[in-house]
Amino acid sequence: MSEARRRPGGRSAAVRERVRQATLDLLGELGYERLQLTDVADRSGVHKTTVYRRWATKPQLVADLLTDLADEQVPTPDTGALDTDLAAMLDQVVTVLEQAPVRAVLRAVVTLADDDPEVDRLRRDFWDRQLSDAAVVVERAVERGELTAGTDSRLFLERVFGPVYFRTMVAGGAFSAAELAELSRTGR
Repeated sequence: MSEARRRPGGRSAAVRERVRQATLDLLGELGYERLQLTDVADRSGVHKTTVYRRWATKPQLVADLLTDLADEQVPTPDTGALDTDLAAMLDQVVTVLEQAPVRAVLRAVVTLADDDPEVDRLRRDFWDRQLSDAAVVVERAVERGELTAGTDSRLFLERVFGPVYFRTMVAGGAFSAAELAELSRTGR
């Protein structure tokens, strides 16, 4: 849908929010593999042709949902210091990962990406965008002299946030405040 035709408020926003909430609810109840677009339409009270017109496939719907959640719940802070920017972002990521539907989607995407080219492409696009948006934190740190010039922002961010995803998605368990503080000082 072109940006010119998309209405950010009114009926369009209400439909989008109902579909989003229905998708989150169903992901929590059924998991990604059993999620069906027709079930999302039924649960949201939105006609299925409206759902299919906006999101032709389940991977597109879920990728859109994850992007919205990341944009809303993991904004890029500007606290004036690298450690506090990273601490804020880590706290936000942990909060998002506490949501069972989000964990279900991430686990499914990891599993399905090898077998489904669309899922793989959407996964790559999602992470490319998230890491590109967050790169400003590294760029500001370089400008302030907190990191050396030429620091690879993607590799740096993967090194900081990788442990959170690993423990949450693979090993299981939560982080203490002290551990999150230690991760926020990873690049120092």
